[in-house]
Amino acid sequence: MKFRNISDLTNEDLKETPFEFLIMKLNDICMVSLNRKLKEMDLTINQANFLVVINTEECLPQSYISQLLNIRGGSVTKALKRLESKDLVEISPNPENKSKNIVKITDKGRKASQEFKNTINEIENEIFKDYESDDIEKLKITLRDLSRKYFELN
Repeated sequence: MKFRNISDLTNEDLKETPFEFLIMKLNDICMVSLNRKLKEMDLTINQANFLVVINTEECLPQSYISQLLNIRGGSVTKALKRLESKDLVEISPNPENKSKNIVKITDKGRKASQEFKNTINEIENEIFKDYESDDIEKLKITLRDLSRKYFELN
């Protein structure tokens, strides 16, 4: 089976292709497309994900962000410092525990988070324009269920 892209696979090739490979290759393709758009916004995919998480609350403990994104504390600190240098978040000591930090999204960060969500929606609308909404919903449910099953393996 020779190919350069999963879009080159025939239906017969798909029968022999491990599902994990298809997911990884699709993820790679999605990330390339998304990173191209994010570069225009001066963001990385990781920074955009941080903003989306932080934007869910008025402010969040840094340790909670680490748990949500499954990223170690030192890496979270480094990423948040980069976001802070771009005026996208504010980091301050937790008034209840000065050894911990609280992270708050700025108006600029909120706007960037919304732009990121809009970018994803534009890409998805283009990708799924020829699909029925029921098919899209079934795909999302299937992906969620697969995610649960893979999570249970660990």
